[in-house]
Amino acid sequence: MIVAVLIAARIALPFVVEDFANRKLAALDSYDGHVGDIDIHLWRGAYSIDDITIVKTGASRPVPFFQSRRIDLSVEWKSLFRGSIVSEASFDSPELNLVQGKTKADTQLGKEENWNARLEELFPFRFNTIEVNNGTVRFLAPGISTGDAITANKVYGRVSNLTNVIDSGKETFADFHVDAQVLDGAPAVVDGSVNAFAAQPTFDVNMEVKKVRLPEVNPWLREYIKADAEAGKFELYMELAAADGKFTGYAKPILEDVDIYRSGEEEESALKRLWEGFLDFAANVLENPAADQVAARIPFSGTIKDPDTNLFATIASVLRNAFISAFARSLEGSITLRNVKKNLRDVDPNKPADEKHGDDEKKAPKPKPGPAGKA
Repeated sequence: MIVAVLIAARIALPFVVEDFANRKLAALDSYDGHVGDIDIHLWRGAYSIDDITIVKTGASRPVPFFQSRRIDLSVEWKSLFRGSIVSEASFDSPELNLVQGKTKADTQLGKEENWNARLEELFPFRFNTIEVNNGTVRFLAPGISTGDAITANKVYGRVSNLTNVIDSGKETFADFHVDAQVLDGAPAVVDGSVNAFAAQPTFDVNMEVKKVRLPEVNPWLREYIKADAEAGKFELYMELAAADGKFTGYAKPILEDVDIYRSGEEEESALKRLWEGFLDFAANVLENPAADQVAARIPFSGTIKDPDTNLFATIASVLRNAFISAFARSLEGSITLRNVKKNLRDVDPNKPADEKHGDDEKKAPKPKPGPAGKA
């Protein structure tokens, strides 16, 4: 009798979990979704979700917000052997479509939901490791067709130690690394570290995008600055760090062998005409003759709610590059959490003196690893 009950329960379990997952997706505020199938793997404490799709309700673009061929959710055994019950998630061929629309109703950026919390509702333990295999990310904007979206494909990424199971001794103890190809094969790398449980966003991120052929972004150039690129290469290097409600960083775009011209269309916006003129000025007048290269180092800093890009520093950077030397094609390693905290102290003279001198060495409180589930 007991054996028969266990067998019946095992047969019914996938259907129970599938119904549970679909109810969770149906309960989303601005989104809706469903799963195709559920597979249970009791021997390793896991289950798989097949063919999950999430769409924004009322979206004007006919693209789903998220879909994935399979998501595997399981107990992380290596952490269990250390005495902590945490889990891991693996996404197989996920696809994320981000849309900046003309109105809030047309915008599909996922800001309406806490997706980390929604994921954790699907499994009884906090996630410590998340992997992405062969993913795709697209970004669309007004006036840009779906076929001309800025697309990153062959996305492979991993974030580990999210719950600080392994005490790293760092304030940003969870490490991540992402490789991808963007705009028809240009290599892109994003890596860094993050504290997912800090009261204020706390992270340190580096990004490199290399060997982008400028003609690949012509639909965007035509739409936003009324220009076309016949030839040229583009690279971007960026560092960004945030802590205590502030952030600081820089973006360093580099243009090489540029052949860009105006599209001939009448531009109504005076601001866009000004930008177009500056573009021509930078590309044709201030080009570094020796390196045939134009670059700018664009610093930015501010609070999380009020980003501030320094336009004058950008222009000065282009001028300096034109007459002195081209920027090195590598990250400087100059932006860290220490920079953020120093800038914060500089603008907050009321902060206690001991904090002013000791913040760089202090470590924020970290969640304690232990044999427990969700905190």
